[in-house]
Amino acid sequence: MPPSKKGAAANGDAADAADAVAAAAAPPAKKLKPAPPPPAAGTAGGYPLEPGIVNPETLAAAEELAAKYQAAQPYKHTQVINPFNPELLRQVRDEIINNIDATYKETDLFKLFQTGDMGNLDQLDPDTAAKLPGLMKLKRALYSDEFRQFVTTVTGCGGLHTRTDCSCNVYAYGCHLLCHDDVIANRRVSWIIYLSDPDDPWTAEDGGALELFPLEGGDKHTPAPNPTVSHLPTFNTMAFFTVTPGVSFHSVQEVFTDSKPRMSISGWYHGDTPPEGADKASLAQLQQRVRAEAVVQHTPIAGGEGALSDEDLGKLIR
Repeated sequence: MPPSKKGAAANGDAADAADAVAAAAAPPAKKLKPAPPPPAAGTAGGYPLEPGIVNPETLAAAEELAAKYQAAQPYKHTQVINPFNPELLRQVRDEIINNIDATYKETDLFKLFQTGDMGNLDQLDPDTAAKLPGLMKLKRALYSDEFRQFVTTVTGCGGLHTRTDCSCNVYAYGCHLLCHDDVIANRRVSWIIYLSDPDDPWTAEDGGALELFPLEGGDKHTPAPNPTVSHLPTFNTMAFFTVTPGVSFHSVQEVFTDSKPRMSISGWYHGDTPPEGADKASLAQLQQRVRAEAVVQHTPIAGGEGALSDEDLGKLIR
């Protein structure tokens, strides 16, 4: 039978009374502070330098490293030994191997495997980010205010922008990077952190050295045919140099070993404006040359306006 109106009213009063008792017994809800918004993609976001990532002795040696950096030949550079927590770099290495895809790339300048831009790691979905905790810690440390100040002190390059710009590069057997000066847009300092196998130390016989070239006869924009400085990609070393148009010529020697890859994370610290003389950089000169050659007039071939024959297409496909 359907309940009477009187019974329904009684039931409603009882329910209201029960809700009032429950509300009185419940503790007042805590007001939580809203979480700060995540940093913008491609910027350091003001992250502090977490302890336990960078070797404190490395940071303390900034002035000493600066003196050596300014006197280095063939141009301003340095290679820092053991700058980071080795266990963290082992973790980063494992995360890259197991959780990041690298794409094979080959041009007339380089042959290597490269990941996408890792400057925007903070924008990853939670599931993906959970697989890369070490890598995210390292990237935040590299672009923290404290570490950028360390790089500024060593290089003397003035203030460096908070923009992040880095990727992972893997050079397998036969991979290489030919000589160039690295000048693109506002790059000020190039850096490389080596993640080669810590349990199978890299040797000169393995190839893959970072090679630095002097200028031919001291003239800008003309690198000498042979490098005068070579740095092995030893685990937990960091090399960096000032990006200087027509001066900072370097290459990655061909990798000779087929038993282990040359793995590294590399990137740049940027300034607010391009370096002086950027219009004379090697890339700019190549682009100007292409534009000049593109206006050359070609004489049409008589009878060449028609469609290609199957025989012609076969030859072109081969």
